[in-house]
Amino acid sequence: MRSVPTAAIIEGSWSLALHFNSTLTSRAWDAPYPLGTIGHYSARVLYGMSWTLMMGLESLAVMAAHRGESGWIGDASYRSDWVMPVDLPACPHTGAWGGCGLGIGGFSFIQVRPIGSRWWYEAGGGWIQQRVLNDAFRTVAESSWVLTPISATYELKTDPDDAVAFRLFAGPGVYFGMHAGHMHPTRLGTEVYRDRPWTQMYPLDAGIGPGARVEGRMIIGQRLSLEAELVAAPFLVGGPSENVSRDVAPLDHEREGMSVWRKTGIGIGWDDPRHLPFKATLAFFAAELSDRPVDRIGYRGGMIRFDIPLKVPRDD
Repeated sequence: MRSVPTAAIIEGSWSLALHFNSTLTSRAWDAPYPLGTIGHYSARVLYGMSWTLMMGLESLAVMAAHRGESGWIGDASYRSDWVMPVDLPACPHTGAWGGCGLGIGGFSFIQVRPIGSRWWYEAGGGWIQQRVLNDAFRTVAESSWVLTPISATYELKTDPDDAVAFRLFAGPGVYFGMHAGHMHPTRLGTEVYRDRPWTQMYPLDAGIGPGARVEGRMIIGQRLSLEAELVAAPFLVGGPSENVSRDVAPLDHEREGMSVWRKTGIGIGWDDPRHLPFKATLAFFAAELSDRPVDRIGYRGGMIRFDIPLKVPRDD
């Protein structure tokens, strides 16, 4: 049951859900927001097309380097994370009017291990978005978009047939992206916020830098697993915006220092290849790209992770 169609169905269905639900979370669909659609698509084009373009170019480069051959691949997997944040630093309270709403987002990666190697190479990324507030003049939302063109993790593991087995992945990577505010004015707001950018996006942090990812699993009875993951990447090039427009208040506070991307998760997974073509994990999720202290991770919520083994020409 290892197949590309499984990955396509899972990723495609969530992509459609993201497109629809992101308009709901930003309230860009509502009639009083005449330019909301423009702001919605400017973010979707940047976040979605950049992932597609990066993955497409990298895939072509890898295939060209191996002259179109795939026999060098020992294992391959597609990872799809369905993310639903429920909290963010600037959120005063939840609620449709005057408060923040449920967030939405997703991260997707292709992971490949060459034959005879313990190194897994992966590329991918994604974004999260959540509404901060909305009133008679505007809706303000906040998003973080981070891509990983390349990372490599070394795998250590015990005998998978043991009653309790362990797997550990750790290694470096390159990360880049942007933390942005979004302001969608109502008809009343268009008279107040006259100098808004046509994209309705306001960069708060942006850059690129080295990072690392660590993931550990304790597998019980070859099916149930307890899992944890940590990603950290300081953006050595770029950083926080010095002057942020008051259009996106309360996101317009003073910023300084270094922007750091950090993401973590801890959850429970289930893997039963005889009945499911993927390993499913239900987890707590937290992430943030900002100049705040690294131990403060303000975007918190739930995540469903799908690890889908891909069919390869041979297994070692």
